[in-house]
Amino acid sequence: MDELTRKLVDTLLNLGADLVGIAPVERFANAPEGHKPTDFMPECRSVISIGLHIHQGAADVWGNFDERSKTNTPYLFYGYGLTNLESSRIVNRVAKLLEYKGYKSLCFLPTWLTSMTKYMDETLVEGKMRAEFSHRHAAVAAGIAEFGWNGLALSPEFGAMQRFNSILTSAALEPTPLYEGPRLCRKEACGPLCVKTCPTQAIAAEAKQTVEIGGRMFEYAEHDNIRCTYAIHGMVKGAGGRSTVAIPEGPGSLINFYAAKSDPEMHYYEKAMLENCFGLICGDFCGRCLHKCPAKRLAQKDLEHYDFSARLSVMNNL
Repeated sequence: MDELTRKLVDTLLNLGADLVGIAPVERFANAPEGHKPTDFMPECRSVISIGLHIHQGAADVWGNFDERSKTNTPYLFYGYGLTNLESSRIVNRVAKLLEYKGYKSLCFLPTWLTSMTKYMDETLVEGKMRAEFSHRHAAVAAGIAEFGWNGLALSPEFGAMQRFNSILTSAALEPTPLYEGPRLCRKEACGPLCVKTCPTQAIAAEAKQTVEIGGRMFEYAEHDNIRCTYAIHGMVKGAGGRSTVAIPEGPGSLINFYAAKSDPEMHYYEKAMLENCFGLICGDFCGRCLHKCPAKRLAQKDLEHYDFSARLSVMNNL
């Protein structure tokens, strides 16, 4: 690995990243127009992807408010809010370090609706919410992960239990290979569980979407992002809160979603949390497709023979 790449990787791991990967910009050639790295930074040559592990206990203890031994607050903060803030701090610091070296850099929001406002007009017409830049796709392009049926990027180290962030840079860094290890998503063995446990039926059982990254085809379920957003806001039964808003039949509608926020079935506890904590800081009530995903467990036997030593991971530095 060249000196600049090695220094950046070491810095990212020391700052708190658990996984690091690097994708040459060519791997994004088939990304949708308006979402490619070069759409925002024409001189982009590399995309650095980092993953931050979510500790398993935050998922195991997650539950609905009326389950005596369960709580969703550890996940709200440690699995979502703090993880997003920490990843933002890390990429912001390293983006500046790259600029001190003479390389232009750019970072996007890690998640939440603010990363999608640019395309809200299209959402009203097409019914699909999309972020400006997909950190999950960047993680797959950088070899950190592969897609699960739930649409999450799964890693051999942590399964579904991580969140991602990215740095776009004009530096020509040494790329990491696409993941070539054992298949991580075993949907034929689990049901798929993500479809069964989604409280808004946002994940399709059969319908799929495909994407080409670095010459390889990946597939995952069709996903109704607007229906999903009801659960993210804790608006529906089974999403962790007290609210029991009913979602109209059919594809999610952004207009219906915003109207539902004033629904009397939207409990004032959930409203108060969202208004006072802000979504980016403390905010995905649900996350059941992540909590319940058994990918790491189902792939564990095959992963026992997988060589993790070449991975850019904090696990190799312990």
